[in-house]
Amino acid sequence: MFRLFFTPGWFNGYDLLFNSVGLVVALLIAAYSWRVYKFNRENRFMYFSLAFLLVSISLAFKIFTSGVLYYFPVRETVYQVIGPAAGPGLRYSALFYRAGFFFQMASMLGAWLVIFFVSQKSRARLTKFYELSQIGLFVYLLLLISVISNFKYVVFYLTSSVLLSLIVLNYYKNYITTKKNSALKVMAAFLFILAGNLISVFLFLQNGSYVVGEILTLVGFLILLQTYRQVVRR
Repeated sequence: MFRLFFTPGWFNGYDLLFNSVGLVVALLIAAYSWRVYKFNRENRFMYFSLAFLLVSISLAFKIFTSGVLYYFPVRETVYQVIGPAAGPGLRYSALFYRAGFFFQMASMLGAWLVIFFVSQKSRARLTKFYELSQIGLFVYLLLLISVISNFKYVVFYLTSSVLLSLIVLNYYKNYITTKKNSALKVMAAFLFILAGNLISVFLFLQNGSYVVGEILTLVGFLILLQTYRQVVRR
């Protein structure tokens, strides 16, 4: 059974609950951003919706792959579905695990990349051809990183941390400029998610880092949820 890294046994299941909360928050923000885009046709809301849709896809893959690893009944059900394709004695089962982890990481890194571009200073971004061609190059690099991360998971957390650092910096600049409370909360949310990713880098030293990283990431999504509720009420 292929695993990227080992997590504390007592925490198995709690992380699925945390990820489920993040999944719901991401879907709510994606849906709301899409409604705003349909109303005013501003591209940044469409890209923001796409970004959080990618976050939800990533978390869905993470919940699925972790559920298969943690729970025997889930593993048996999946075996009944993919058993013939996995070959005799589940010879190729690791490929299915790697595919799940790949889509998990590629979706999340793609989401952070889109949010990084959207969070930059307001202008006609993501509309010109040369900027879209640059996105194509970045997507290729992120896909390549996701493949490598299947063998060295630290690469994923490091790349994610770099992108999140740039996002936090952009929202900090936005807060300094606008002095809006919502901008401060969004910056704080991504700061917690960044901290969760940075701590997860050190899983090779202590697998308890996974617990701390997941808790910090959950706090980040809860702050995003609070911000979402305030915006919707307005």
